[in-house]
Parts: sequence; structure tokens; C-alpha cells
Amino acid sequence: MTKKRWRRLWSLLVRFIFITVFIGLVGVSAYVVYLDGAITRTFEGRRWTVPAQVFAQPLEVYEGLDLSQEAFIFELDRLGYSENTSGESPGTYYIGAKTVVVTLRPFQFPDGHRAAQTLSVRFRGDHLSRLLSAGQSVSVRLEPAVIGSFFPSHGEDRLIIEPENTPRLLTEALIAVEDRNFRSHWGFDIGGILRALMVNVAEGKVRQGGSTLTQQLVKSYFLDNRRTFTRKFRELVMAIILERHFEKEELLNAYINEIFLGQNGRRAIHGFGLGSQFYFRRPLEELSAEEIALMVAIVRGPTYYNPYRYPERAQARRDRVLNTMHAYGLIDDAIVRAALAKPIQLATSRSGGRYYPAFMDLVRRELSRDFDSDDLAVNGYRIFTTLKPHLQDAAQIATLRTLGILERERNLPSKTLEAAVIIRDSQTGDIHAVVGGRTRGSQGFNRALDAHRQVGSLLKPVVALSALESGRYHLASSVNDAPIVLPDFDNWAPLNFDGQFRGPVPLIRALSDSLNVATVRVGTDVGVAKVASRITSLTGKAISHPFPSLFLGALDLTPFEVSELYAAFASGGFRTPGRSVVVVLDEAAATLSRYSIDVKQMFSSDNAAAMTRALQITMQRGTGRSSQFHSTGIAGKTGSSDNYRDSWVAVFDANLLTVVWIGRDNNTPHGLSGSRGALRLWDLLAQELAIQVALVPSLSHALQWAWINYQTGSETLEQCRDAVNVPLPRDVDLPRGSTCERGSDRRRSRLGKWLD
Repeated sequence: MTKKRWRRLWSLLVRFIFITVFIGLVGVSAYVVYLDGAITRTFEGRRWTVPAQVFAQPLEVYEGLDLSQEAFIFELDRLGYSENTSGESPGTYYIGAKTVVVTLRPFQFPDGHRAAQTLSVRFRGDHLSRLLSAGQSVSVRLEPAVIGSFFPSHGEDRLIIEPENTPRLLTEALIAVEDRNFRSHWGFDIGGILRALMVNVAEGKVRQGGSTLTQQLVKSYFLDNRRTFTRKFRELVMAIILERHFEKEELLNAYINEIFLGQNGRRAIHGFGLGSQFYFRRPLEELSAEEIALMVAIVRGPTYYNPYRYPERAQARRDRVLNTMHAYGLIDDAIVRAALAKPIQLATSRSGGRYYPAFMDLVRRELSRDFDSDDLAVNGYRIFTTLKPHLQDAAQIATLRTLGILERERNLPSKTLEAAVIIRDSQTGDIHAVVGGRTRGSQGFNRALDAHRQVGSLLKPVVALSALESGRYHLASSVNDAPIVLPDFDNWAPLNFDGQFRGPVPLIRALSDSLNVATVRVGTDVGVAKVASRITSLTGKAISHPFPSLFLGALDLTPFEVSELYAAFASGGFRTPGRSVVVVLDEAAATLSRYSIDVKQMFSSDNAAAMTRALQITMQRGTGRSSQFHSTGIAGKTGSSDNYRDSWVAVFDANLLTVVWIGRDNNTPHGLSGSRGALRLWDLLAQELAIQVALVPSLSHALQWAWINYQTGSETLEQCRDAVNVPLPRDVDLPRGSTCERGSDRRRSRLGKWLD
């Protein structure tokens, strides 16, 4: 080949390379210009998706409250307060010889802002006897616990932290550990890139990033996690663009709110604000040096350094971070020595609603009437609810313990029984606890809201109420508990649970002893349509084509629907629909929606008083008498379905209404009646909480108290064995019974009136 031809080929090659490079530079420049505009617009208008926070009901504290010092400290610990030597900084408390000193954190309540406040609290036994702030008696609210959040489908959850609320120790520790040249570089660190390049070349693939804080922010905010040279180039260009347009402090604050710090199920923990609550259950500004060091350590690999799963690995990394902080003068010798000597101490339960899924499900359903799910997931709403954590925790513990005991006692296969519990305020309808199953934290089937099960004898009080409303019955009215056949309904002949008949009995006994035949007689006299209509009015559940079997509970209801039914009995004849949400605020604390208590009178106060007394006697002498609290004045009714597939109880006192269901998901028999199953769960719950506040029915001038014989309904004397005190219309003329035997008087005197 001649030299001339070589020169020509060389010229063409040079020209081709030049054109290629030129086109490449033009393309890269155009791409950079595009990225510059896109990234700048996106970052300037950045708005993180901030899921709605859901709060429990705050604990109100005042002088005279039934609250022991131990219980008070437990509530403070639940909120992430820590004990120190003074209790004078927000989020801390001090236990003295006779006084607890605590400084409450500032908090934005729906009705206004509460500044940090130092309290001096004294206790006398199980009572709070003195509550002072600045020497004055006060009543206060503890800030409510965060019980969950509604996060979007991509799972990101965060709490936004403003620069003024970010501890300086955190920002300086991040710079010292992750990007020591952050204050001076233009988005990338040549030294870090060279170190990563050598490792990547040696490995033959991308193994290290050498990323600055700005590059890490870009990767988290704009890019995916693929380790390719193309993605690394884009990351580098984007970091330079961000550094060119934004101040270092803006980038640092964005990093603190964006970085990924852990995973809780499908919920991704982003930002140090939420990370602080997730790992320590305390605000970021309250963290100690070793706690800040642990969070900085986790940044390097939230999965690899997960302190819950790999505590030794996480502690080793934390200690390296502490030594780096010390080397850079961020902490002194005394602090680093003390910090290195401490083990990792994490929150015993991770914040975020994992233990209250059934209640959160109820909240979501209530909010769905007014809010789109996307709005709840991204707009930073603050939702204040009616949940009482101590009731919820006690209900879940009682559920798990009782089911285990029942399975062992009856030789049932382990973990085959399930349960649901609803606890609500007797007067307002506020839902304080929801247990959807035996597994704590399970987000599966919510039996409290969705398990439609046959309710059995729980409907008998509605039959009795319908009888009272007819005007033809009172609690002493005689009902014949004798065989009955209903020819219009395939000659149906109901039987009592024991196959026996008791003859004439008063209405109060028919209800309390849960006599099927007597109940059917009353129901057929009143009319099945009227009983069905009354059930619909109390529960909202329509009943088409009702049959007389309805009198004995041949109807499927959920535990929540049962609580709606019994709420009318518990509240004195008023329907108060269950409420789980009190108010919803936006990010600026403006009210978006307020959920008021809705009250509607369903039946007269006289009939309410009669039904309350009837259900009290049911617990004292009837199917609820096996309860250890039967003589405390509580009211309620047990229920069982055919072949003992479902075990129910509904119990209320002056404060709380509780509904319990126990059964199997496959609807097979388990052999537990209401008193042998659900009532035992309620007993354990009541024993834990001491929730019984005796009911005292209030009578109008149309009613009077009368002593009747429980067996016959005839007039009797208070001292007689079978005497029960019931409200009756003043114009009722009772049959007179024989004087009770003197021996019965003496025995009754020795036993005491607690029998009633």
C-alpha cells in the first residue's frame, strides 16, 4: 500500500473519530442540559410522600386518677421517655423517694399546641394524689402514641425533619464517616472514586461506589440500585448538577430526610426522623451519642447492619463510627469511653402499627368515606383515634393466653381456636381496642370486622326488649316453658339446652337462664317481624324472610355488629355507632374532618333500665354466673351456636362494653359454650384491668323496684333465697308467694347479699 493511500486512510480515520467524538460530546452535552433542567425543577419542587400518622387516644392525667406510679412509668416508657437524674429535659423522667419528676415533650394537639412542661407527680397507693406544674395543681395530657401510618404502595414512610431540629452531632458525624470532603467537593470525591475504581477493576465488576453524600442522595432520590458504569456516570453528572444549583445545607437536609435506614415488613424506613422512632422510639433530638453513631453506622448497609437481626455486627460498626467521631473532635474522651461501654439498646417493639393491624383496618374503613387512599398515603395527615393502647395490649394478651389454656384443657389441636375482641366506651361508642385474631401483629383476616358467625343466645335480649315494648310484658310476666310446635314452620319444636321443661317462669328467668322454649313462646307472641325489625334498627343489618329460629340466634353477625347491638343496652337505650377516628389534621395542623359522636334514642329509658337489670341478673344468677365478677354489678349475656361452633359473650359496665367471640375458621365444633369459652377470656381481661364499674339503673316515676321470686315471678321478701330486685311498672299487681322458710332466711343471711 502506497504512502499516499495510507495518508488518505489516516485522514478518514481521524475525521471519523473527530466526528464521532463531536457527536458524542454534543449528545452528552444535550443530555447534561436536559438533566440539569429536569433535576433542578424536580428538586426545587420536591415534596416527599409523607404518609399519614395515626395516633392513639392521649392519656389524661389529673389528681385523683386511679393510676399507680408503676403504671405511670409504664406509660412514659411506652412513649419512649428515658430515666435520668433530673427529669428536667423533654422526654425524660426522674424517680425520687416520693415524687416522679417528668418533662413532657411539646406536642401539637388538635385543639392547640402544648409546650414542653415539667411536672411533679405524687402517688398514694394506686391513686395519683398530687400533680403540680410550676407549683400549681394541673391536669395534663400525655402526648398520644403513634400507632401506625398509611403509606403508599411503594412502601416509603418517613417523618420530615427541618434543619433547625437536626442535631449538629448527626450532620457532622455523617460528614466525618461518609464524606469527609463534603464541604469542599463539587459533588464527587476523586480520591473516593479512585479507590472504588481499583477495587472494581480487580473484581471485574462494580463492587464499590466511592459515593459522596450528594451521590448517595441522587441514587436514593432519582436512581435505582443497579450497579453499572452507565448508572454510575448518571449519578456523577446528577451530583454535580445538584451541587451547582443548591446549597450544601439544603443537600444535607434532603439526605437526612431521604436516606433508606431499614425495612419493617413492606414498610420502608426513610430518613433519620422516622429511623429514630423505629429504632429507639424517641425523637431524633433526644438521641445520645451512641444512638446517633448506630444510625450513622446503619447508613452503610441497613440490611447488613440490621441491629435487630445482627446486633454484634451492628455494634462493631457503631464502635468504629464512635471512634471516628472522637478522632474528628465531635465527642470527647469521657463520652466515647462511656458510649463504647454501652451495648446496643433498641426499642422493644418497633414503631408503626404492626401490633394494631385490626384497629388500623377499622380506621382505614372509617376514613375511606371521606378520604382517598392516595391522599392518606402522601399528604402528611395526622389522624387522632380512640384507641387506648393499654386496653388493646391487655385484650391481645388475654386472647392469646385464654386460647392456649382452652386448647390444652380440651385436648384441642394447638393454634386451631381463633378469637375476636371489641372494646368500646359504653356511652360514646368510641372503639378502644380491636383484636382480629390470636396472632399479635397479623395483618390477615380481621375476624372482628369480617367474621360473620351465628350469634346464638345473644339475640334473646332483643326478644325480651320487643316483649317489653309491646306493653304486654314486664320482667315478672309469666311465660310457659312447656313444649311448643310451630305448624307453620315445618312443625318446628324447639328444645332447651338440657332437654328439660320448667313450666311457668318469669320473663327475667327465661332470659337469664337462656330458656329456648320460653323465648320462642315470647317471640311468637310478639311477632318475628317485629323482633327482626328491632335487630335491624340496632345493628343496621337487614333481615329478609325471618323465621322463628331467629329468636334463638339463627343469624350471622360480626363481633363488631354484635357490639353495635349491645351498645344500645349499655348506653341506656341510645344507639351510638362505633367511632374510631376523632379528628384529621393536615400538615399545617388545620382541621380537615372532625368525627362527632352520633346519638339516637332507640328505646325508652324505662325499658333500658329494665333490660340493664335483666342483664345484670343474667350475670349474677343465669348463664354468666360462672364469671368471677358475677356479683360486681356488670351486665351481659353469653351465647353459643348449634353444636358449639361459636362461643360468645357481650359484657358491659358503666364504662366499657366488651364483645368476645371464640371459634374456628373452618366452622367446625369445638365444644365451648359462651360461659366456658368467651366468658373466660373476658374474665382474664377484666382481672387484668379491674374495669368493673357497677351499673345502677335509673328509674322514672312510672317504675318502682320490686322483690320477686326468681323461680316463679311472685312477690317475695328481700331476705328470701330466690329474691331478685327488678324494676316493674307501678300498676303491676304481682301474685303473692308463700313466706320463705326461716331456714332459708338464716342461710341467706350467712351467705350475704353478694349472691345478688
